[in-house]
Amino acid sequence: MKQLGLTFILLVAFLIEMKAQSVQNVDAIKFKQLIATEDAILLDVRTPQEYSRGHIQGSTAINIADPEFASRIGLLQKDKTILIYCLSGSRSIAAANYMSQNGFKKIYNMQFGMMDWNQQRFAVEQSSNQIAGTAKTFTQQSFDILLKGNKLVLVDFHAVWCAPCKAMNPIVDKLSTDFKGKAYVEKVDVEANKLISTSYQVQSVPSFVLFKEGKKVWSHNGVISYDDLALAIKKFI
Repeated sequence: MKQLGLTFILLVAFLIEMKAQSVQNVDAIKFKQLIATEDAILLDVRTPQEYSRGHIQGSTAINIADPEFASRIGLLQKDKTILIYCLSGSRSIAAANYMSQNGFKKIYNMQFGMMDWNQQRFAVEQSSNQIAGTAKTFTQQSFDILLKGNKLVLVDFHAVWCAPCKAMNPIVDKLSTDFKGKAYVEKVDVEANKLISTSYQVQSVPSFVLFKEGKKVWSHNGVISYDDLALAIKKFI
């Protein structure tokens, strides 16, 4: 009985330690190294105004103060390393702890945020349209018409604030050109089309779903190469 009690105590201690290790605070130098070496999602949780004045290249912008923060965070891949930052580190550690409590396993927080990054004179880029967009919206009926009107349809489920989604745009555009007449390629903004996204169980962005004659035949979550996407299409032509 005593042995059982000891085992339980050790298990609880182990779980607490694992929880604590899921968020690691690092300085800007280490953070920059992680960007270069980790297959990670780089996450900026500041306001759109702060982001536009200067952000780290390749970052996904999800404002922690936005009412949609929790739902947007839920669309990120939980199996990816998360590199998170804000201005001074206070908002990012709050976001990191929230993510840790919601299934994200490996998170690095830039402890002193962009203040440290700028002090090191590391590069930033500026943008005024990181969340701009005029997304096409579908009803279930119009989406069904799209699927039935084309023998083969590749749907790119994405979000305008998602940096990996933006990185996929040239690949998706090339596929649309290269497979013209053989497969139709459609981009669907998950936030503008929540009904469609829910209907097809889209849980992260980017996600790709291939439909043949209106039926789902293949899917993939996350970034994927042109060759792998093209191979998937060719299998069903």
